[in-house]
Amino acid sequence: MNAETIMRTSYIIVAAFYCFLSGVSPSGASEPYGKQQEQATDLGKTLGILVEKASAFQTLKTDFVQEKEMAMFRDKLVIAGRIYLRKPSTIAWHVDSPLKYSVLITDTRIRQWDEDTNKTQELSLKKNPVFRNVLNQLSVWFSGDYRSLLETHDAVIVQKKPIVIEFVPKENALTKKIIKSITLTFRKDETYLKQIRIREVSGDVTTIIFKNTVLNIPLDGSNFEVRGHV
Repeated sequence: MNAETIMRTSYIIVAAFYCFLSGVSPSGASEPYGKQQEQATDLGKTLGILVEKASAFQTLKTDFVQEKEMAMFRDKLVIAGRIYLRKPSTIAWHVDSPLKYSVLITDTRIRQWDEDTNKTQELSLKKNPVFRNVLNQLSVWFSGDYRSLLETHDAVIVQKKPIVIEFVPKENALTKKIIKSITLTFRKDETYLKQIRIREVSGDVTTIIFKNTVLNIPLDGSNFEVRGHV
């Protein structure tokens, strides 16, 4: 598995990697300047609240169901599993059905195992700086540092209760050729994500729904192991 294949698998699996909500203009170009300023202020305040609440947790465990609608096929591809996160930059995804697949992402490497080959493969991020930047951005989506996403994305608040925010990669973003938009839906208590919806340039749509989320849960090394019996 080469770096490009791993990157695409990781991005689609992790948010995998990350239906467009009713034609909202992410740039706000059609709005008067005053309206744009008001929206920017509102967005800044909302992201500030979300970042503050996200800073209260250091570890996370959640179940997930991911549905992928492929532009060329009628049936959805559905996978389910578990996610473990330890800040600042360690994420483990364990897919339990329909096949088993595990991927560990840190700030230095990505390590993955799949049931089909029963092999573990590893890629050093030190030798792949572009890939490292993409995966570091994935960590941001799940750890809650949402304001930093504005460096590479335009954003708009789609809904306030519950909070729904749509992010669109800027023209110079590394993900621009893959991702058209990413829409985050937050839980009612605003402490974490309830859903991520990713619209790809290809026309595919991936929806990741988080369930049974537990914050600040004790985690050990076994939660981040990548092997066949996890």
